[in-house]
Amino acid sequence: MEKNLHLPPRSKSLDTIPFLIGFCSVFAFIISSLVFPEGFINFMDTLQAQIVDKLGWASVFVAFLVMLFTFGIICSPIGDIRIGGPDAKPDFTFFRWFAISLCSGIGIGILFWGIGEPIYHLMKPPTNLGIEPQSHEAALFAISQSAMHWSIAQYCIYAICGVAFALMAFNEKMPLSIMSGLAPCLPARNRPLFRTIIHASCLFSICCTVISSIGALIMMVSSCLSYLTGLERTFAMNACVAVVSTVFFVTSSTTGLKKGMNFLAAQNTRMFFILMFYVFFCGPTLFILNMGTESFGYMLTNFIRHSTLVSTEFLKDRWADSWLIVYMGAFFAYGPPIGLYLARLGKGRTVRQFLLMNILAPSMFVFLWINTFGSLAIYYQWKDIVDVWTFVQTQGLESTVIGILQRFPFSGILIAFFIVVTLISFVTLVDPMSSVLATISTRGISAEEEAPKFLKVLWGGNMGGVALAVITLCGISALRGMFVFGGVLMMILTAILCWCIVKEGLILTARYKTQKKN
Repeated sequence: MEKNLHLPPRSKSLDTIPFLIGFCSVFAFIISSLVFPEGFINFMDTLQAQIVDKLGWASVFVAFLVMLFTFGIICSPIGDIRIGGPDAKPDFTFFRWFAISLCSGIGIGILFWGIGEPIYHLMKPPTNLGIEPQSHEAALFAISQSAMHWSIAQYCIYAICGVAFALMAFNEKMPLSIMSGLAPCLPARNRPLFRTIIHASCLFSICCTVISSIGALIMMVSSCLSYLTGLERTFAMNACVAVVSTVFFVTSSTTGLKKGMNFLAAQNTRMFFILMFYVFFCGPTLFILNMGTESFGYMLTNFIRHSTLVSTEFLKDRWADSWLIVYMGAFFAYGPPIGLYLARLGKGRTVRQFLLMNILAPSMFVFLWINTFGSLAIYYQWKDIVDVWTFVQTQGLESTVIGILQRFPFSGILIAFFIVVTLISFVTLVDPMSSVLATISTRGISAEEEAPKFLKVLWGGNMGGVALAVITLCGISALRGMFVFGGVLMMILTAILCWCIVKEGLILTARYKTQKKN
């Protein structure tokens, strides 16, 4: 069994066929969206609606099962396995590890949705819960549900995928790739064919997902700049944002994990805490503390119910389609690629330590962040300081964040600081994705090695350019359908990786018991 797991050693080289299929598929997809924008947008919207309607329940249910499985692994003997072997030593301190884990998965969404999402849930809670909008219970639901969306399930998906790749790369000395994580469940004779199909599909799915994120960043930052300067948001402004952000994340990616990402993640984490503590101490501090205490208890009390919250009786209520289902699909879409990146941080840690650090630490931070900014928005709404709900609907989510921050002392400096944090947060998400795309495109790369720089530049540069073209000609909605479709593919892949962890974990546990006896 152990012999079948190992792939023959080979030097690092371009994995030509999967690379070409993935790369050309992305461009064929993009070209069709640019040539036939209206028809393509309609097709993507229909595809997204069908997947959400028919398979939305599956993404929520499987995500919940992955959470249960993850905590089962933490409590099982598999949790005792040390990644890299009994004598392996960690490459990163706990703070650096936490910073990279947090920033590689958090992106820019929490910066804007930390204020916007709680307001949406306050004003429009799901019908099937029977909560009165703008009520005290609606506020508790808004904070706790927003924190749940951005915490436990997301990091369980990322971390459990990371375990599968880390065990195969460090303990079995296999190349760092998606295929290696699946090796325990795939017969050796079928691996070349599966490798081509799986790696090409992953390249296509990851690339479309990242292009969607880049497009969202361009629109968000441009909206902030337009609001601050009074200038109209034009193609030139979008192009400047796209060029700056692309150069930034490509440069960071080419410097490698232990240099660029290591430095940026640490600084970004410090900036997160500075921004959060400034708002906490200069805002309604007592209200934030009270709301956080109540919301935490509310979340624990309703955790299982609200983790599987889909519309059954009230089928016309599309709350779950817009929130929980979309989030779980997005997390699955990012799960295996972020897991592949996080695997490189696991050397020298036990599986239990790896999972707890990558799940509990960022989840605790997310709760503090959501509670601070969400409570601020609710306080402003209730006290009529700012009509946040009207602001969101009329000015857009991006402008709402700026409008609220303008109420604070030294608002000009604070807003500039916020934009810088947004850009760095984006880089710390897309940097790993560029590295993963380059890693999947490379044959024979180990967990200790960096993917070729030219592939990072190639993937990164093209994604930035394509994102700018798509949002200019047909809007970001052109990629939403494929984003959801990619989530379905990665959900299946994540489920298989969980089974692979069980099989490989049993092998390694038995191996180490035998070594101790000898």
